[in-house]
Amino acid sequence: MKPYQILLMLLSVFVLLFGLMLLFPKDGIKITDNFSLQFTTYEEFFSEKESVDISDIIEDTDVAEDTVIFEEPEILDSAYIDSVLVVYKAVPISYDSVRQYLEFPEGNRNLLDTIFAVLSNLKNTNDLIRILHYGDSQIEVDRMTSYIRYKLQAAFGGSGPGFMPAEQVFGFKQPMVMSSSENWHRYTIFPRKDSVIEHKRFGILGNFYTFTAYEQPDSLFADSTYSVLDESLFDKKETQTAWLSFKNSPVAYSNVRQYSQAKMFYGYNKSDFNLKVFVDEQEVSNKNLRSTDYLSVESWDFGTSPEEVKFEFTGTDSPEIYGFTFDGYRGVAVDNIPVRGSSGLFFSRMDLGLMHQMYQNLNVKLIILQFGGNRVPYDSTHIIAYKNYFAHQIKLLQSITNNVPIIVIGPGDMSQKVKDNYETHENLEVVRNMIRLAALENNCAFWDMYEAMGGRNSMASWVFHDPPLASKDFIHFTPNGARIVAQMFYNSLIYEYNSSL
Repeated sequence: MKPYQILLMLLSVFVLLFGLMLLFPKDGIKITDNFSLQFTTYEEFFSEKESVDISDIIEDTDVAEDTVIFEEPEILDSAYIDSVLVVYKAVPISYDSVRQYLEFPEGNRNLLDTIFAVLSNLKNTNDLIRILHYGDSQIEVDRMTSYIRYKLQAAFGGSGPGFMPAEQVFGFKQPMVMSSSENWHRYTIFPRKDSVIEHKRFGILGNFYTFTAYEQPDSLFADSTYSVLDESLFDKKETQTAWLSFKNSPVAYSNVRQYSQAKMFYGYNKSDFNLKVFVDEQEVSNKNLRSTDYLSVESWDFGTSPEEVKFEFTGTDSPEIYGFTFDGYRGVAVDNIPVRGSSGLFFSRMDLGLMHQMYQNLNVKLIILQFGGNRVPYDSTHIIAYKNYFAHQIKLLQSITNNVPIIVIGPGDMSQKVKDNYETHENLEVVRNMIRLAALENNCAFWDMYEAMGGRNSMASWVFHDPPLASKDFIHFTPNGARIVAQMFYNSLIYEYNSSL
């Protein structure tokens, strides 16, 4: 083919494409209810693509991978607690430095004063208090929680990673590195309850573990009143040994790698079992634990912070293990509780009495609920109903915690591709509005993560930032992005704290 022929062919293609841009319907050509043909219009092709400027957000935050540098606080009163220098007035946060303020129900701006009073008085009480951070996959791998924990423990004392499940389901290395024998069984309330579980005892994490499996009745007992926990069958079970290991994570903040005590929350085993505890490969405890039909707690104190704690179980019937805490003796513990795929509607499906006992034992003083993203793909009818469902969960938590303050964090921006652009999902703002109403109408504070990020169509700017602040699913933050969002949330929280003093 001669050069001029190639040129003519290319020009013909350009003319054809230009004609299609002029003639093709702006809304495309509908083929089926779920499929349509789209083509770039003349205006879209020649218009400048708009992007949300997030430079002012980045300039006010630190995005270093390994450390977070923050201002030296004004030390009004201080002490060493669990080897951490603690100040009892947090770093002053000016009005202008807060990107997105907490919102409060009309006439009740003081609803967080109870937790603020507890924090400011820790120097006198030396209590260990707890903050629970529930969320969906957006907070997995300790995202956001790690920074919030770090700053609160630096300001008010405390150490350790907080409440941990028996196993890390997805193999994450934060806040601890966990491993286990292969004979553990996980039972969870979400996304659906295992059919062999006849109760609702899933603890505050929404799951529990056993080293002996629950079993369905076989045909021999089909017409009897046989229960999977029938004591008469225990002598038919073989003795099993299982272990769990918790090691310090090399990528966690230094305060997480320091803890002075551990506790195990368990119960409802029909036979005794033996539990050995090893600290840095040295046996420190060997104890036979009796059968129980209630929540039990075992505790261990450590002279120095361990690198590894290993638990070895031996018995014919496993207890239900709801989790372990690794904390300092006093200050603030902040727990990361992600429930992948959840919209935050699982609390009503659990044993509220057991949760009440655990909340009391753990001395919970604040709950953070960060949900909504998993509800965005639903149609608008379901989204509007979601407000009422979510409000019901809030009321349940308030009832079993004697109205512990709750902060609700709305979903961040989520993008869907529209032709060549990444635009905010059409349902995102509706979900955000429903979450906000559910919070404010039920006496909770609300923090708008969507607006903090930059609002409509801001997610693309986070994804294409260098370094990336969000992943290419246009939903989840990278560790850097999560740290920035967490810093914005912490600034808004600590601004309210300092204003209350």
